[in-house]
Amino acid sequence: MSEQHDAAQSGRVEAHRLDGFIDAAFAFAASVLAIAGAEVPHSLDDLLSALDRIPAFACSFATLMIFWHRHVRWRDHFRLHDTTSLMLSLMLVFFALIFVYPLNMLFQAMFAALYAAFAHQELSGSLTINSVHDVKALYLCYGMAYACMAGCLAGLYRHSLRKAHMSLIERIDARENFYAQLGSICVALLSLIVTLVIPETTAWTALPGCLYILLTPIYWLAGRWAREAKASVA
Repeated sequence: MSEQHDAAQSGRVEAHRLDGFIDAAFAFAASVLAIAGAEVPHSLDDLLSALDRIPAFACSFATLMIFWHRHVRWRDHFRLHDTTSLMLSLMLVFFALIFVYPLNMLFQAMFAALYAAFAHQELSGSLTINSVHDVKALYLCYGMAYACMAGCLAGLYRHSLRKAHMSLIERIDARENFYAQLGSICVALLSLIVTLVIPETTAWTALPGCLYILLTPIYWLAGRWAREAKASVA
């Protein structure tokens, strides 16, 4: 009995250490997105240039925190203390650190294009995009990172569904999250395919990015399925 208690205590300590590491890694990734960039502003012009990047920073920060919060939800309700869960969690951190730069660059390019379209001038300090080829490269980096991170979360929920002992309601919640992550992977892969297919002379350059709007109905459908499933067992 004492050995079992010690093993359980050791598992909890290891889990807390892993949680701390993952939280710190996401915090570090978020700090990389800091609106002032790598340099401290030394003049009012530098400060205003940094403030111009607030919209891109906000969108990048929100996207990154969404993935972090999804992992927090998993570990609060469905976590397992085994090697597979450990590896999938560490892979999520790995892809998050890769995800930071294409995420920030893509949103910077998007807001720079919007600013140029409405203000008819270049946004100061904006990312330089020289061709449609550059935009497609950003979409490819973003889509691959997004698909990999969603894949890690889907793997965590799928593994918990197979291994963990859950109530029926908990199983429905886990399946809801699993289906939502599968949908996220499909959207990212669809964006990747469209990015590869569209010619570099097309006017539909923004289409691969617009496809991520499909995430909204996917999450709504997953939530609706979960509500109906819970109502049927109530």
